Amino acid sequence: MKLVLNKIVAACGVGMLTIGLTQGAFAEVLGGDYSSLLCPISLGIPERPYVDAELSEGDTFMTADEADLIEHGISTLTGNAEITRDLQQVTADKIIYNEPKDTADLRGGVNYWDADLFLNSNDAFLKFDNGVGEFSSADYILKESRGRGKAEKLVLDIGTRTDMEKLEYTTCDPEDQFWNFSASSLTLDHEENYGKARNVILKIKDVPVFYTPYMSFPLSKERKSGFLAPSYGNTNRNGFEFRTPYYWNIKPNMDATITPRLLTDSGVMAMGEFRYLYSRGSGAINAEYLPSDNGRGDTHRNFIDLELNQQFASTGNLFATYSRVSDKFYFEDFGSQLSVTSTSFLEQRADITYSGTNWNLLTRVQNFQTVNRSIPNSSRPYKRLPQFVFNYYSPVRNNEINYGLSSEAVYFDRGNNIVITNGIASNTNVNGLRLALNPYISFPMSTQAFFLKPKLKLNYTRYALEDNALFKSSPDRLLPSFSLDSGIFLERDLNLFKTDFIQTLEPRLFYLFTPHDGQTDLPVFDTGQYSTSFASLFYEDRFSSTDRMGDANQMTWAVTSQLIEQDSGQSVGSLSLGQIVYFRDQEVTLPGGSERGHATSSFIAAFNASIFKNVWTSGDFQWNPNTSNGTERITLQTTYSPIANKRINLAYRVVRSNNFNYVGVDIEQSDVSFIWPIINNWSVVGRWNYAIPEGRTLELFGGVQYEDCCWGVRAVARRFVTNIDGESDTGIFLQMELKGLAGIGKKTVDFLKQQIPGYQSEF
Repeated sequence: MKLVLNKIVAACGVGMLTIGLTQGAFAEVLGGDYSSLLCPISLGIPERPYVDAELSEGDTFMTADEADLIEHGISTLTGNAEITRDLQQVTADKIIYNEPKDTADLRGGVNYWDADLFLNSNDAFLKFDNGVGEFSSADYILKESRGRGKAEKLVLDIGTRTDMEKLEYTTCDPEDQFWNFSASSLTLDHEENYGKARNVILKIKDVPVFYTPYMSFPLSKERKSGFLAPSYGNTNRNGFEFRTPYYWNIKPNMDATITPRLLTDSGVMAMGEFRYLYSRGSGAINAEYLPSDNGRGDTHRNFIDLELNQQFASTGNLFATYSRVSDKFYFEDFGSQLSVTSTSFLEQRADITYSGTNWNLLTRVQNFQTVNRSIPNSSRPYKRLPQFVFNYYSPVRNNEINYGLSSEAVYFDRGNNIVITNGIASNTNVNGLRLALNPYISFPMSTQAFFLKPKLKLNYTRYALEDNALFKSSPDRLLPSFSLDSGIFLERDLNLFKTDFIQTLEPRLFYLFTPHDGQTDLPVFDTGQYSTSFASLFYEDRFSSTDRMGDANQMTWAVTSQLIEQDSGQSVGSLSLGQIVYFRDQEVTLPGGSERGHATSSFIAAFNASIFKNVWTSGDFQWNPNTSNGTERITLQTTYSPIANKRINLAYRVVRSNNFNYVGVDIEQSDVSFIWPIINNWSVVGRWNYAIPEGRTLELFGGVQYEDCCWGVRAVARRFVTNIDGESDTGIFLQMELKGLAGIGKKTVDFLKQQIPGYQSEF
């Protein structure tokens, strides 16, 4: 018998049930999207009953083998009894529906479905008018998170509150339940968006591994104060390491994390992070303090890093960063990877910028802490106290005169270095003010097929120096420069291997002229020479700042060709070649540099290609015809990745020292990194960075990981160079993830993403 009641009722939406333990708690329940490759498609939810009637919103559809229907009274449905209302469906052996009170009493074999949830219980009682339901001995399945469990009693006040008693929860399949947790009670407050549980026991393979008498947590992705998952690891420098972070949700836009860090060979370090976020500003402070380092003679060790960004007015911005360590061994002792332990400078800087129509202004103060012990005092960077930069540029218009001005005023300070010679004291450090004014005009001409851009620039620099033994107090320099950039765009249709392509040919000529001025009467505050690359062939100066301006009478020739698949529009590969032809020797150098007396620069080639399926290759080659060894630079990178997380990266790099690139040592390194599945959800990961001439490993790690739908584990052992003396550190790190619950151990995901290009993780 079937019956449709056409009336509007309150949704009985039991599907509003959510269980979530997220940030700021030991556990994270019902979180994350899981890869279809790891998780079976089916959740084992019985198929919904079929309704062969057309229902409008709010209609209540009933059917059963037998029914005792009483209009405006209490109806009894027996045998395969069903009720459907909108997205909710319920079946039971027997349903007693009270139409005046809009309630249903369900007895025996109760099943409930909605868009998010499936429930099975012995008995249930639903109040449709206010969305309250009570289930006994309930099994539940949450579709989105793949969470499932049991509750002796489950009470719902839809959209307001959920209470459970004597419950269990897991994201594992019943036939392979690796972990689950139980609690005596669980309360979810959907209005205040938080939950609390009592007497929580975590089990792995039915073995209890963790207990807490009380736990509070936020629902969904809201933050709440509480302890985060502890982590641990081991290194030969600091011994066993254990961290117990505490998360403090101060405000919706402000939080902090406080972490005691136990290092068995060094002591107890206090670590803290504070963050805030406003509509026009953000900031973060990280600080570490070790009151007495057993490994460094009980000295106090500390580190602070601050960064903030604040907008003001309409186009103004304030940026500040401040980093400092207590000593030069700090990163060597506590850094976790080579990129950290090899840090040379820590920056302390504040910028105020403001921009208007066609102009911008920068005000800066800047200092550095040198933490690389191999850098002498004479090579350390200057302070900028302060720096002002003003730029103006006209709108870019084709076939019209364009003009602009770049200018700078900056005071450089590195302190005094007093040397006494024949009883006379003199300062060999140079401190002072530098003023630079660089106006320019240009006349760009371009079409879709070609471009031509002549440009004339005037470069004026003046100094006001403090008393020193090397330079006059106010030297200056005035130099013009002229450049002419031109290029043509050509293309043709091409058919290769029965595939249609477009091949482009883009020749380019760039002429640069700057008259010679020795400039040995000028100090060098912050100027370096650009390393040679394909892009540097078109720079208007070979020096990076205004203390030196390179003399030039030269022509760059270059050509680029691309191969583009017509159907997809994707580039299959490109090749670029280029070289500078010198019409005059280059005589201007930085202190200690050599003049360039050759007719041509190095020959540079750069390419990238994806000719073979799932293989990507790129690189560049730099060859100097004027030297005996010829090759100056080689970089090659190749990646093979047929599917996600099946990847091998190969890289090779060579840099030869020469006077033109100002590289002090030869570099030749190989780098191999990979993640590769082996069997049954197991994968191996690793990286080997090797310095070939020295025959020394710079960084080496290897590990294994297992990952399925409900849990994963990752173990990595690594060794890397920590300081300029070549000393190495060794560490073993372990992370376990109970998906939908928590991470335990030292987090290695971020580390592997940095070390293995293209690495992905479902953790």
